[in-house]
Amino acid sequence: MGVALLGMGICGFTPTSTSLSYREMIAKAAKMAYRDAGVTIDLIDGAVSAEEDFPSGYSIADEYVPDQLGMVRKPVYTIPGDFMHAVASAAMQIETGRYDILVVESYSKASNMLTKDEMIRFAYDPIYNRFGLSPHWLAGLELNSFLSESGFTIDDVAEVVVKNRAAAIADTKSPYGDTFSIEDIINARPVAQPLTELMFAQHADGAIIAVLGTDEAARKYARKPAYFAGIGWGSGNSILERRDHSLSAGTAIAAERAYEESGIKAPQEEIDAYFVSDAYAHRQLMHLEALGLNGSPGLVVNPNGGALGGGDLFEATGGARLYEALSQLRGEAGACQVEAERVLVHAWRGVPTDSCAVAILDSERRIS
Repeated sequence: MGVALLGMGICGFTPTSTSLSYREMIAKAAKMAYRDAGVTIDLIDGAVSAEEDFPSGYSIADEYVPDQLGMVRKPVYTIPGDFMHAVASAAMQIETGRYDILVVESYSKASNMLTKDEMIRFAYDPIYNRFGLSPHWLAGLELNSFLSESGFTIDDVAEVVVKNRAAAIADTKSPYGDTFSIEDIINARPVAQPLTELMFAQHADGAIIAVLGTDEAARKYARKPAYFAGIGWGSGNSILERRDHSLSAGTAIAAERAYEESGIKAPQEEIDAYFVSDAYAHRQLMHLEALGLNGSPGLVVNPNGGALGGGDLFEATGGARLYEALSQLRGEAGACQVEAERVLVHAWRGVPTDSCAVAILDSERRIS
């Protein structure tokens, strides 16, 4: 690939953001991203927005994006998926040669929503799967299936929460850092047994902006860019009744493509840190298995606390993992810093999908 991550900006993350509108959050993150990338608005060719109408509260929500990004009368392409799906789209558009620099945007204003579960329920099939109960029922079914087939225990799942929430204590932008025991997690309020309310990420507000560009743009403008060695995406069966709920086929497909493009043969030996979707704790373990890392000791996974520590940002969640990854590659992750020159960023769209994306990033351009 010949696409670089020039810079990023964020606004957040907090359980509530009453002092800022979503437009102000996006504008603040955009200014930070443009300064970080060393570019001005006139240099940016267009934008890719990861948006859904339901969380935004507007029909055709992407129409409200160009102003605060400075993209008026410039092309804005919308992805109804995770931030990392939008990153993949932007990378492909740059590789066509049509664009030199593109900006990727997404945000969460979850605190504006009184009935978040009702919104999630709308993602289910209205005839067969949109039941009158918690939409987390599918995660509970997945958890049972995963424990039955994988050999992991409920204690292993709870340990993911314990580690990620503890790691987030050192991360100033993660609002859910805390100390728990395995028993605290297992004995918390049941949601869809054996899933408890501490086994999935709580919602947060925030905006995330990424600036992508060509290698030439990286050399010319960027302060400290990172480079995409490979990107892949994939989805499992969209029909719940036909899906194997003990694994993430979407992750396996995405990983295979990203590994192939980046020339990775042994990920556990060639990648220094993994930023993996942990929107549900069992999903982190499931995703690691699908990434081909089952049984690999000493892996550095979500050193900043992941979504369990940083919050569920709807479409922007994968962007938070990308921001953390860039900070690690730059050596700017503060108390959460690990040694990393090549990292993997994984994103999952959330229930009821198995739609995932995987990106491999290097601190330096590697010539194959």
